[in-house]
Amino acid sequence: MAKRVVVITGGASGIGWAAAEAFLQRNWWVVIADRQLERVHERLRDRAADMEAVMIDVTSQESVERAFSQVSERHGRLDALVNSAGIQRWTSLAQLDWQAWNAVQDVNLNGTLRCLQAAGVRMIPQGHGAIVNLSSVAGVRGVPNRTPYAASKAGVEAVTRSAAVEWATAGIRVNAVAPGYVESELVQEYVKTGRLALEPILDRIPMRRMARPQEIADLICYLCSEESSYITGQVIAVDGGFLADYGVPAAPSVPQASSAPTK
Repeated sequence: MAKRVVVITGGASGIGWAAAEAFLQRNWWVVIADRQLERVHERLRDRAADMEAVMIDVTSQESVERAFSQVSERHGRLDALVNSAGIQRWTSLAQLDWQAWNAVQDVNLNGTLRCLQAAGVRMIPQGHGAIVNLSSVAGVRGVPNRTPYAASKAGVEAVTRSAAVEWATAGIRVNAVAPGYVESELVQEYVKTGRLALEPILDRIPMRRMARPQEIADLICYLCSEESSYITGQVIAVDGGFLADYGVPAAPSVPQASSAPTK
């Protein structure tokens, strides 16, 4: 049987690359769709047998259509799409940088929609397919100085639910993964530049650590597999308990759980 084919946008780094490696381990054919082709080709040197690169600019409808047409012509099938391409811009709300706002929406929200549509019109005739969009806990929580990003992710979640309902009878499942803080190159850069303070972040996460990219990737692969055949329209947080936390520490006088047996 031919290998199942997955397209991963923004797959040259971060969660996208972790997902690519996870799909390879599960014997999928992986198409990395990214603007950073040089970086992709460096990663492909040892994986040319089961992975390929395609140029894509998710802000361009023409580029998106060309990339997905290339995949269809080459493989004759598209089993899954992972919408991982995304950017971040910092701007205060009182003095909102509208250029930053538009850039973030065009990549994170409009880009996700462009690729979702391009994949969907190819999946509908074949009667099956799985799409996973990358959201964030920022989509449901207030995030100071990152309003464009938070708004874009809330939009991604709305698109996910609507697409899942519209395409359910066509055999296409659409879900979203909402990571919390992840040990990514981007987060490490923010910590180094002082935009993020690591200690208060870890204190805010019940599991007291950030996620590993592989932990996000494993869920993405699951949502694209037959094991999740009845899951669609869902946004699943991978956040170490961040969203579930009430935010108020336990009172010191309350007895803590003990592993000692009770009589």
